[in-house]
Amino acid sequence: MTFLRWAGSKKQLLDTLSCCWHASNCTDQSNGRYIEAFSGSAALFFRLQPKSALLVDVNHDLQHCMRRVRNSPRKVSEALQKLTCSESEYYRIRSQTRDDLSANEWAARFIYLNRNCFNGLYRTNRQGRFNVPYGGGRSGGIPTEQTLVDASRILKKATLLEGDFFEQLKPRVGRGDFVYLDPPYAQRNVNLDNQYGPDVFGIQDVARLANLAQTINEKKGHFVISYAACDEIEHIVKAWTSYEVTVQRTIAANVAHRRPAKEVLITNI
Repeated sequence: MTFLRWAGSKKQLLDTLSCCWHASNCTDQSNGRYIEAFSGSAALFFRLQPKSALLVDVNHDLQHCMRRVRNSPRKVSEALQKLTCSESEYYRIRSQTRDDLSANEWAARFIYLNRNCFNGLYRTNRQGRFNVPYGGGRSGGIPTEQTLVDASRILKKATLLEGDFFEQLKPRVGRGDFVYLDPPYAQRNVNLDNQYGPDVFGIQDVARLANLAQTINEKKGHFVISYAACDEIEHIVKAWTSYEVTVQRTIAANVAHRRPAKEVLITNI
């Protein structure tokens, strides 16, 4: 259902993550509210279609796009259909600024670049300008108006916030909430550096992630964290129930380098 591509998306794990959601809803303390930080394309949210949700991401343009699709899907689609898919058009559209476009056109631009850029990456330069190269038209096409209308219907059940994961979630999480946390890897492949800008999620944030997990548990909420199976997350793994899973990496430019990798799911459910 999601209308965006996203590097590191957990589409391969949706069945497993959905089971975690359903397990949490079987408890006496569940209130059925879904919360996600680092929401990206919100693939799990769109799969589950919860009755109430909170989606948080640090990416202002992403959250703006989600809001416009939620509020005006047909107008966003109308702006999107005016754009043609070619390399020259891609770079022309990438060069546009916020002042050049209306709110709905800016959302359409985000979707267009997302669908046509290399591997669904989101990366900016030090000036905050999107700088991912053209992906060669292998995106599977621009979402239809009906896809955006369907997404709008589901997004109407969600509150969209932007900002730091810890600051946004700690005061808001409550008893019975289900919280999914899928942060970028603090020590990740150099090709993913500056995914949202400098130092968005670093080693110091892994400790804050552990603090947030403890807070959610103390408030009688449920959480699932997905992360690379690596040393930097080991102290969180040891504190809670964990499961190791295998995923296929799809980001490397060279297809031969897209090998299976180990991830870990950490939960208090």
